[in-house]
Amino acid sequence: MTEYPVNRRCPLTGEAASRVLGYAPASVVAAANPTYRQNYAEILGISPDDEFPFVESPSGFVYAGWLPPDDFLRHVYEDVIDHSRTVTTTIPYRQALLEFGSALFRIVALRRKDSAPLRLLDFGCGYGALLQILTSRDIISVGYEPSAERGKHTIADGRFPLLTTVDELKAAGPIDLFVCTEVLEHVPNPREVLRLLKEVAAPSALLAVTVPQCDPPAVAEAFATFAAEGRLFGVFNPWEHLNYFSSASLHRMMAEEGFEVVRDYGAAAAAREALARIGEPAPIKDRLRNAARLFKRTLVAPPSTQLFLRSV
Repeated sequence: MTEYPVNRRCPLTGEAASRVLGYAPASVVAAANPTYRQNYAEILGISPDDEFPFVESPSGFVYAGWLPPDDFLRHVYEDVIDHSRTVTTTIPYRQALLEFGSALFRIVALRRKDSAPLRLLDFGCGYGALLQILTSRDIISVGYEPSAERGKHTIADGRFPLLTTVDELKAAGPIDLFVCTEVLEHVPNPREVLRLLKEVAAPSALLAVTVPQCDPPAVAEAFATFAAEGRLFGVFNPWEHLNYFSSASLHRMMAEEGFEVVRDYGAAAAAREALARIGEPAPIKDRLRNAARLFKRTLVAPPSTQLFLRSV
């Protein structure tokens, strides 16, 4: 059994880790991720008993303490993941993408000053599902995806070019719209990604960012469950999810890197759920109760990690 060392500093502050929250055995990491192949340990050249650290910085940011080398990460994303089990076209998945795209377009329509086509870059576009929805006559889309296995699906669509290197990305600007959904938790240095996007951004470009929300109560629950039951929640994966953002830490980082929140999309999730029931046949008492619930959720919605922002 190998206990992998803490070899990285906090990606938000540069501080050294102040404490180890726990060491997760490889077998537990794999068990929490149903898309992993059974021979994951052989592919990665590790033992199922090897342990990987989760740490916390003095400022309270939680992250994976061991930064895997590039070859390890390549094997995780290209070989350990069974891509036939991750490509999804389910109705709930497509519904979520449509709602997200609609909200982004609503902001674009409100802020757009002319009819010229806009250039959109989906950074970490994965299998290209969101690009398929967003691409139109007025949206010239480009995808960036370093994973060859995921890129195969994007290229097969044929409606937008796929970039696979940073140099290609830098040559693609200026970009009016950026999408960066479920990406910043995967990268070793999320600030570097934001600075790269700023480098190719058109003036007042819009950026849509989402990451898993790991506020302190969720982190505490996850590690209490791990300590008591020896299992991890799927989001806590030290090979893929290197960073665990709270709403506060994400908002702080975005502001420090020159992005201003235009709309907190996730904060309105509860209100959207209540709105979805408006128009359904229901007794007047239920309609009034739903209206009151909608009003309350709109007023007290906490900040989230699903943001639409403007480059400033």
